Order: sequence, then structure tokens, then C-alpha cells
Amino acid sequence: MPHHPAKKTMLLLVYLASFLYSFHYALPLYIESSFIAQFLSTEEMIGVIFSIAAIISVVSIFFFPRVLRKFGNYRTTLAIMGLEIATLLSLVAFSIPLVVVGLFIVHQALLSLIFLNLDTFVESYSDNQSTGSIRGVFMTVLNIAIAIAPFLAGLMLTDHDFWKVYLAGAIFMSLCFLVIAKNFKHYIDPQYLVPKFKDTIKTVLKSHDLHSVIFLHFLLAFFFSWMVIYTPIYLNKHIGIPMSDILSVIIPVALLPFIFFEAILGRIADTKLGEKEIVTMGFLLMAVATMGLSWITSTSVVVWAVALLITRIGASAVESMIESYFYKKVGPEEINLVTFMRMVRGSAYIVGPLLGSLVLSFINFRFLFFTLGIIVLTSIPYTLTIKDTK
Repeated sequence: MPHHPAKKTMLLLVYLASFLYSFHYALPLYIESSFIAQFLSTEEMIGVIFSIAAIISVVSIFFFPRVLRKFGNYRTTLAIMGLEIATLLSLVAFSIPLVVVGLFIVHQALLSLIFLNLDTFVESYSDNQSTGSIRGVFMTVLNIAIAIAPFLAGLMLTDHDFWKVYLAGAIFMSLCFLVIAKNFKHYIDPQYLVPKFKDTIKTVLKSHDLHSVIFLHFLLAFFFSWMVIYTPIYLNKHIGIPMSDILSVIIPVALLPFIFFEAILGRIADTKLGEKEIVTMGFLLMAVATMGLSWITSTSVVVWAVALLITRIGASAVESMIESYFYKKVGPEEINLVTFMRMVRGSAYIVGPLLGSLVLSFINFRFLFFTLGIIVLTSIPYTLTIKDTK
């Protein structure tokens, strides 16, 4: 059929834009807690700032379907990307604490919205029978950038000169802007459904599979919120590993499963197993490996790279299966369900840092990982009771 080549071409262009977005996102990803800590009075305030940003992000996502219905995804995407470029350049230019903290919060909120824009494009060009494969490739493209970018950031940093990283992020975001601006002018938006919020809640609660996969999405985001914020600080300040080693060796190695496994697992979910078995094993591996981090006292870069690699093998399986399963349940017009799931993800970035700050006031920093592993185990009753797609 004549529309298929165009659809495949547009999907490739979305992948390209997504790679550039992800590179811009990941360049400062593992230095952001260290960056913002310079402008705060105490280490405990880091979690509060991330939580404030997540609250703003969740509120913005709530209104996202209405904005899409009024302005369309093309114009909305360009507006948000333009604002993100301006915000990153302002972070480079300013050093007044109050201004920097405000800009940092805006930057964090915009990240979620841009992902939603790209996510909407991907869903529009997807066929349901190949959802697992398409989502697997999409997540792999994002994660290749997430694995490479911290290595480049590590090479840029010489003496906590974080401005270089944010400048590079603005450049990659500008390239992403150009890809969308040039190629998506004639994008046709689906008829976005914008029911009342209470009706969306009813739809989610009525379906065991739907509310289960959304809860699993929350748990995965909760896991990421703790690992991204607290792992670099723990390794640098408590274990004594230089930030350059963390960014250029440990993090890239740990993220390799997201590059090599997700597309393959997505294809397996489409053709052989379904998602249920893979997501269950993924969560179990995540939980056990994360709890084990609390008993590692070595300063070896290799030991920590391997330990974190094991946690991410589980996380990569979980991520690809959640994306595959959810998008087999919803269509591109059901933007209310998509944004609800992303709001739940955003709420994990509110609850995660706040709970992390609370936990740290009672226990030693290293037992944060054991606590996280226990929390991750709450996934198992849900993974075992969803209806498989195969």
C-alpha cells in the first residue's frame, strides 16, 4: 500500500529527532544533582528541588491533551523545544542562585513534555501488530544516546565546569528542533480524546491490566528517580570515585542493556512470549541486584560498573515490556490515557526524591539501595496477575 513507505520514513525521522532529544537530555542527566547542589544550602534540598520540578511537570502533562487538541502536536512540539533551548542557554549565562534554581525547575518540567510530543508522533506512525518492535526500537534509540552522552559529558568536565554540558545540550536540542520543523509541517493529528479527568480515572480503575501496567510504570520511574539522583552522589562523595570515572566508565557500561536488549525483547513479546514472563523476571532481577548494592564497599570502578549493569539488565526488560504492553492496550487517539500514564510517571519523580530525603534522615546513605529493592518487589503481585498478550 502506498502510505507504508511514507509512514516508515516518518518513523525513522521521529527516531532521529528522539535520538537528538535523548542526547540533549542525557548529557547533564548524571551531573544535575551535583550542579544544582552548588546553589543550595544543604544536600537534603536536592530532592525537594527535583520534587517541585516534578509537580510542575505533572500539572503541565495534565493540560497536555487540551493543548494538543487546540494547537496540534507539530506547533506544540516546536514551542516547547524553543523554550527548552532558551532555558538551557540561560542556565549557561546566569549564576544567581535563585535564578538558576528557577531555570533548572523549568528545564526539568520541559523534558517530560518534549518526550510526550515525540511519544505522540511514534504512536501515530505505529501499527498495533508491531507495537512491541516499534516501541523496542524507539526505546533503544533513546537509550543509545543516554549511554553515550554521559561519557561525552565526563570528557567535557575538568573542574565542575557544568556550563559546557548545558551548552552542548542546547546544541543537540536545536538540531532536534530543526528535524521536526523541516519534516513534520504536514503532520495530521488524530482526533485527540479529552474526556473529564474522573472518566479517565474510571477507565483505568475498571481495567485490571491497565491500572496494573500503569502502577508498574510508576515503580520503574521511582527506581530511576532514586538511581539517577543518588547514585552519582553516593559513588562520588561516599565511596570516593571521581565524577569523571562515574560519567565516562560506570554509567555508560551500566546502560548497555538498554541498547542491546530492548529491541530484541520487544520482538520476542510480539512473536513468542508476550510481556508477562519477561517483566516479572526483570523486576525480580532489579530488586535483588539493587538490594545487593548496599553491601558493596569497594572503590573499584569495574566492580560498580558490573553491579549497576546487573540492575539495568532487569530495568531494560521492564521498560521495554511496559511500553509494549501499554501501547497494545491504547490507540493514538487515547491521548488521555497516555498522558495519565506519563502523569503517574511524573508523580514518581515527586514521591521518589521526597521519600529519599525522608529515608536519608533515618538511615545510612548506603541502605537507600536496600530500601529501593524492597519497594521494587511490590511489583510482583501485579506482574503475575496481568493478562498476557500471547
